Amino acid sequence: MNSPADALAQVAADLRELLGGDALAGLSDAERAEVLVGLGEVSRLTDAGVVEAVATADAEFGHRFGCRGMNEMLRRTVLVDASAAARIMRAAEAVQRDTSLVSGERLPARWPCMREALLDGAVGVAGLLAAVTPPERARDRITAEQRMWADENLAAFARRRASGFR
Repeated sequence: MNSPADALAQVAADLRELLGGDALAGLSDAERAEVLVGLGEVSRLTDAGVVEAVATADAEFGHRFGCRGMNEMLRRTVLVDASAAARIMRAAEAVQRDTSLVSGERLPARWPCMREALLDGAVGVAGLLAAVTPPERARDRITAEQRMWADENLAAFARRRASGFR
């Protein structure tokens, strides 16, 4: 089996090939719309991959590569600015799965349905943050049950919206 890095290198090579010629110039309107839908999905899945890589990294990850922290690591590797790196880190905090100190098993994410919507490509970083930031700001004024209700409904809306054009 290919490593994750090998699989990503193949995806990047395929995209370069697609973008390298005039393949997109000769498309019909319907084909161009389908390409946009596909590229949007790839973009959201790329967001999900970056967020998941950050969410599963330990606190010292960036330091081991000579960075001052995760923000700098993201700026160097993903080539984003500091504010985009901060958004990625906030998204990772919302969907990360901690490990139980007692059993060692991975615990559910704070926003499990939105996490699945992210990993399925139904929502990107911007959509995830737009959905979870208001309830997070009201954290002390809503119950866990209300947060779970919001999580389920926000994820369901994101999934309906993502499938809307096709």
